[in-house]
Amino acid sequence: MENQEKDRYKRAFNLSVKNYLLTARFFWKATSIGLLVPAVGSILIFFIPPLIVARIIDLTTSQGSQNFESLLPYIALFGATWLLGEVFWRIGLHFIIKAEALSVERLYTQGLSSLLRHDVSFFINNFSGSLTKKTSGYAVRFIDVTDAMLFNVFPSLIPALFGIVILSFYSPYLGLMLLAWVSLTIAVVMPFIKKRKELVDTREKSSNILTGHVADVYTNIEAVKSHANEKLELATNKNHVLDWTKKMRRSWDYQNQVIDMIISPLYILSNLSGLALSIYLAVNNQIPYSAIIVVFAYYGFITRFMWEFNGIYRRFETAFSDASQFTELLLDEPEINDPIRPEENSEKDGKISFKNVKFSYEEEQDTLFDNFNLEIKSGEKIGLIGRSGGGKTSITKLLLRFVDIDSGSVEIDGIKLKNMTQEHLRSLIAYVPQDPVMFHRSIADNIAYGRQSATREEIIDAARKAHAHGFIEELPKGYETLVGERGLKLSGGQRQRVAIARAILRNSPILLLDEATSALDSESEGLIQDALKKLMKDRTTIVIAHRLSTIQNMDRIIVLEKGQIIEEGTHKELINNSGTYAKLWEHQSGGFLED
Repeated sequence: MENQEKDRYKRAFNLSVKNYLLTARFFWKATSIGLLVPAVGSILIFFIPPLIVARIIDLTTSQGSQNFESLLPYIALFGATWLLGEVFWRIGLHFIIKAEALSVERLYTQGLSSLLRHDVSFFINNFSGSLTKKTSGYAVRFIDVTDAMLFNVFPSLIPALFGIVILSFYSPYLGLMLLAWVSLTIAVVMPFIKKRKELVDTREKSSNILTGHVADVYTNIEAVKSHANEKLELATNKNHVLDWTKKMRRSWDYQNQVIDMIISPLYILSNLSGLALSIYLAVNNQIPYSAIIVVFAYYGFITRFMWEFNGIYRRFETAFSDASQFTELLLDEPEINDPIRPEENSEKDGKISFKNVKFSYEEEQDTLFDNFNLEIKSGEKIGLIGRSGGGKTSITKLLLRFVDIDSGSVEIDGIKLKNMTQEHLRSLIAYVPQDPVMFHRSIADNIAYGRQSATREEIIDAARKAHAHGFIEELPKGYETLVGERGLKLSGGQRQRVAIARAILRNSPILLLDEATSALDSESEGLIQDALKKLMKDRTTIVIAHRLSTIQNMDRIIVLEKGQIIEEGTHKELINNSGTYAKLWEHQSGGFLED
């Protein structure tokens, strides 16, 4: 199991690197200019000036003293070179900012698009806060990678190659010794850095658990408050924080007490040996004394990369580790996919067919539907009732293709759902769940979510039909009032009326109502029933209800038990049959049966 996790993480890590490289290549012109031009700027700032200073020293120490005026061109060249280097850096930064902005935009879009391909169960099984953190990290960490390339890698490696070539002109030994020290340091340190990577991975997993718990608390704050469990959640959070900080300190201590203690003496020895070698060569007249200045400057700059190497690697490691938390989600293909050659029903009559359907939520569970058959005519109004777990809501999930059947077929207008795109399928359905989903946006935006092109007049008309206009007008900002996260600023009945207005506006041929009036009081329900009656006209409608008064006027009522249809017929037919439905009706109506 542990090896499988490591292999999975490695695949996710490699996928992160691949995706970042593809993104950089997508904007390769801006990225290339942004990385290469500053590298040239670093040569102009850090490598050319020591050569100019060395030249000035040569001139002032050569036979025949030089006056100050004769050295002014070199001093001006020193300043001009440095200034030109700064200009190159500004140009590079302009292009890298452009590349980073475009890349982050692309990665954010790519990230959300990739996750939205997954089915609903994927989001149920993952904390929303954790998914948000991972998606954000996937996009934003690209900036860290690019900045490390910009400020540490390219301005170090390219000038380093330039410096080694120049040193080799003075003496091949100077260039070879510098290259040997850099190679030795990397070879010695790499195994320790890889060890530290395991500590970082453990730390990041702990961080995700901490973030997920905080998101879970915020999302379910009503439950926390109503049960007075603030202390419980704080205690749990404290344990997560302690675990995270413990693992964070462990990774930092390893960095400070092991890796840095190895690099420090190597850093000092490399500079000391370079200085000693240059003095030895100068004393023996193999290089001019002015070259000591160049060697000291070049060794100092290039060996600084040795000191920074661990930090650079750590930045890459942290960035890709964070990004791989997201790309690991992409390793699992969505369970529900669109067909390669989709079909569309041009008629859009709304005829629904369940044919020999077999379905279970998990292989370990008992089969819910086994050879299940149900035909719903175009425009027919169906009521579904039954005990919890009987399959009522599962029918809506299958119809919306939130889950897929094991065998058989579900069809709309003779076309199998699996042969349609999910987008087209769901455009045919207006769905009002028991707990309506509200976005933290304005009421107008929430209603128009059913049809983005709707005008303000159409939104208000839909709200009037759902009997929501009255309470909306009384709100501080009317239709522009923000409803809060998950619509918490609205009551349950208000949220359902907004959801019904959304369904009215959507104007789809099929209507699914899952306990759509359960949160309404008697007065509101009476108003809504009229609106729903108009909404259901000429539409195929499936209504799930525990309140039987909601479905008594349906064309057909179906009683489900353990995935089987045990009764079906009109309200009067079922009452006369004196079966399960009649008993439920008698129970709800206090013993007084309708004529």
